[in-house]
Order: sequence, then structure tokens, then C-alpha cells
Amino acid sequence: MTPRDSDRRQAAQAEQTAPDQEFQLLDEMAQTIFEAARALVAALSGSTPTDEAWQAIRDLEHKGDAIARDLFEGFVTPRPLAVDSDSLKALTGYLDDVLDAIEAAAARLAIHKVRRAIPSVREMGEVVLESAQELTRVMGQLRRMQDVFPHTRTLHRLENKGDDVLRDGIEALFSGRASAKDIIKWKDILELLEGSTDRCEDIANVLETLAIRAGAEDRLAAGRLVMDIGRHEVSVDHKPVPLSAKEFDLLHLLLRHQGKVVRRERLLNDVWGADYFGDTRTLDTHIGWLRKKVEVAGGVRLVSVRGIGYRLDVHE
Repeated sequence: MTPRDSDRRQAAQAEQTAPDQEFQLLDEMAQTIFEAARALVAALSGSTPTDEAWQAIRDLEHKGDAIARDLFEGFVTPRPLAVDSDSLKALTGYLDDVLDAIEAAAARLAIHKVRRAIPSVREMGEVVLESAQELTRVMGQLRRMQDVFPHTRTLHRLENKGDDVLRDGIEALFSGRASAKDIIKWKDILELLEGSTDRCEDIANVLETLAIRAGAEDRLAAGRLVMDIGRHEVSVDHKPVPLSAKEFDLLHLLLRHQGKVVRRERLLNDVWGADYFGDTRTLDTHIGWLRKKVEVAGGVRLVSVRGIGYRLDVHE
């Protein structure tokens, strides 16, 4: 084998193994976040001393920084990437933000010498732990780009839950007998942890975009409603439901963003086109038709959010 042949062989091997490196690093980063979230929950419940948990989480945060550096260094290396560089940068940054938020919350617990957190903070910790576990699951699907959406929808749901816990927690703090010092302390920790769920949702948005670009979005489901993208078919409780092209596209967009409000402008632009200048009541009419066809038997609700748009919720 000539030196040139050897170089070509090494380059070919690099092309085959390089993409796996990104997947492995993303997997490792997600697992690191999960371990940190688990340590945080142990501290919040009082089963692990806060200073001990903080030290463990700091070590994990340093490990996460090293993984992030390896990922970022890959951008300047002339080799194939697992996913496009912009998406990979976004994923890396958001994952790092999640871990930073967990470490910052653990630091607050140690600084304030907390022995056991208040109920709302413990509940928020559980939301963060669930989100971290979902990250490990969805990163495991990233190589094949299959079954990404069930995990991203869970991340969206958990972000909504985090919003609720934050709101209820702050309300309880200000309506109770907590001192100003305790209000500031717990509000800070609640907001840090809720911020980590926001970043998890950002990760979900990036992954959904990647899945759509890869053509991996083949089936969406909510309640007893199932949409087969490839076959352009919708079934409710295992029975086919005939939809017009516009109804199908509307339902597709709402299913993709299940539990989240989709703006009227987005619905009109994506379904009717950017050049559409007709009556906006057309959208409401189509939503009305969809409601009759899928809501009751499908166990879903198409919710009108006044002045903004529509949201699809599961409603058993």
C-alpha cells in the first residue's frame, strides 16, 4: 500500500467514524445532565447533604464543560459532522445551559445551607429530573432519527409544567409568612430550575427541526388521534377520518406543536401560503370542521387562545 493509499484509507475511516463521535458526545452530555439532576433531587429531599451534592454536581458540570469543548472543537476540524453545524452548536449550547442551571441551583442550596427544600422547589426538581431523563432518551434516538417526536412532546409538556410550578411557587411564597430573605432565596432557585426546563424545550425545538429535515416525521399521535404523514392519512380511535388538504395541513401543524399555541399568522402562512390575503375567518371555519371530525372520538381539544391562535391538547 502506497503512502497516498494509506492516507485515503485513513480519511475514509475518519468519515465513517467522525459522525458517531458527535452522537456519543451528545449522549454523554445528556447522561451527565441526568446524573446532576438526580444528585440535585437528592439534595432537595434532604437525603444528601447540600454541600456534598454541590461538590458532586460541580464535578459533573466540569465534565460537561469538557464534553462541550470537544463538541465545539469539532466545528473547526475539517471532517464530516453528525448533524449540520448550526444545529450542533445550538444543541451543545443549550445542553451546557441546562447543566449550568442545575449547578447554580445546587450552589444556592449549599450557600444557604439548606437542609430540605420547600415543596414547590422539590416539585420543580422532579420536573428537571424528568426532563433530564427525557433528554437521555431522545439523544439515544438521534442516530436513527426515529421516534424523536414522542420525546420532544414530553419535553414541551414538562416545560409547561415547570411554568405552572414556578407560578404557583412564587404565589405561595408571597401569600405565606416567608421572610423577605426566604422569598428572595427560593424565588431565585425556582427561576434557575425553571430556566433549565426552558432550555430543554429549546433542545426539543432543534431536534424537531432536524427530524423534519431528515424526513423522519412519519407518524404523529395525540390521544386516540393518529396521523400518518407518509400515507397522508388520519385515524381516530382506529377509524379513518377523511380530511381536506387544508384540514390535514392544519392538524399536522397543531400536532407537531401539541400543547403549545400556534399563532394565527403561522397557521395562515404555512397552510394557505405567504401570499394569502383572504378573510382570516377561513381559518376559524376550518378549525370548526376539524373539531367536529376529531375532538370527541379522538380525545383531543382544539383550544382557541384569544388574540393569539390555536393549541391542540389531549383531553380524555
